[in-house]
Amino acid sequence: MAVCKLDTGMVAKVVAFGAYDTRKPRVRLLLDALKRQDGLAETIAISGWERVAQTNIPSRWAVTKVLLRMVLAYPGALIRLMRSPKGAAILLPYPGIVEIFLIAPLARLMRRKVVLDAFLPIHDTIVVDRGLRNANGFVAKAIWLFERMGLRLADHIVTDTSEHADYYAREFGIDRERFQTILVGAEGHFTPAASSDLAADILGPVDDRPIVLFYGQLIPLHGVPTIIEAARLCADRRARWVVIGRGQLEPLVKQALADDSNGSFEWIEWVDYNRLPSVIARARICLGVFSASDKAARVIPNKLFQQLAVGKPIITRESPAVETLAADHPNSIWTVPAEDPQALANAVAKALSEGTAMVPLPERQLSELGPDAGVRELLDRLAG
Repeated sequence: MAVCKLDTGMVAKVVAFGAYDTRKPRVRLLLDALKRQDGLAETIAISGWERVAQTNIPSRWAVTKVLLRMVLAYPGALIRLMRSPKGAAILLPYPGIVEIFLIAPLARLMRRKVVLDAFLPIHDTIVVDRGLRNANGFVAKAIWLFERMGLRLADHIVTDTSEHADYYAREFGIDRERFQTILVGAEGHFTPAASSDLAADILGPVDDRPIVLFYGQLIPLHGVPTIIEAARLCADRRARWVVIGRGQLEPLVKQALADDSNGSFEWIEWVDYNRLPSVIARARICLGVFSASDKAARVIPNKLFQQLAVGKPIITRESPAVETLAADHPNSIWTVPAEDPQALANAVAKALSEGTAMVPLPERQLSELGPDAGVRELLDRLAG
């Protein structure tokens, strides 16, 4: 296949194509990094996912409606793709694996490379992590085969951590050299200057009780039961354990609220994304993920980058993916064993008793925790 350079001899570029979900910070951050590196030739976005409720696993009816909208919009989008800069690689941002079966053959005819952002492992999420399908059933095997075939059609596969790349390569028998790690990072409004005063209507007036904050989808990956039990163990320490989010494990959170006798446990269903930095700024300690699953060991949640950017200490589970990050920032990230409520409770108690004053990370270090370095490497590989 021809080397993916523009005909003008400029640095390799990509065309972002498809019904990618621009509500996902991962998608926006990746495209913004490509723009900063002068690597984004064009965006050809098909509207679809914006009308689907925010969830990593949408309903079948929601997916069907998106596919119908894609079918109607695809002819015009494909014409634009064929007229886009010759030689530019075709990037399929998340969830591009749905479209790669059509785009990959077309890209080969156009002598272009295909870059797939495999941000979310499909089979691992649905079957292993959330247990929504029998691992030995037909549907689970069909999902695995679909994912394997889709991944193998890509020339380059983007992942958010090296551990995720290792998993894909091992699980689906794909050459590890085809993977490129691009960290998620945090968007620009997550800064140490975020004002905690703007969260008063969400968290109530400021008092002397420190806030231990968790936000995210209430799914097994995040270790919600561990957080609930740790909050119960710390109930006498006058801390507010605030959980923000919705999802599969809502019944556990509702039961925790019912069982809470001293008002130390609180649940907020959701917070507007633009106001999230002010909520983080109000917290004394932020929580990451605590599941013992293999997937939890492979991820660095987007929230960790956001919390670091605002300048807050974090407690999360120890894992291969977060090990380097924690070692580089020992005063910002503390780790505990997975699914160990007592260890989490002890870490929170220690942090609250000793104080959690810390210096926000310098801007240079924050930029290193974003997608730019990985994007540069990807563009170099495309031009190589």
